[in-house]
Amino acid sequence: MEKLKGDLAANLKLARRSQGVAQERLALDADVDRTVVSKIERCVGNPSLDTLLKLANRLDTTVSELLAPLP
Repeated sequence: MEKLKGDLAANLKLARRSQGVAQERLALDADVDRTVVSKIERCVGNPSLDTLLKLANRLDTTVSELLAPLP
């Protein structure tokens, strides 16, 4: 489970930063609380599927890509 959280954290942060989007802007655009984004990126959050879908949609990616294992 920790590996999956780490992969999600890294993939979310990479996708967000590659688009030049701050955590707060991502959260506002995806209609989630900013602390949720922060917790996910710090591997302390356990987001719902609904939250993952909202974040993926805002970042023009898929939940599968957010959860993809890092090389």
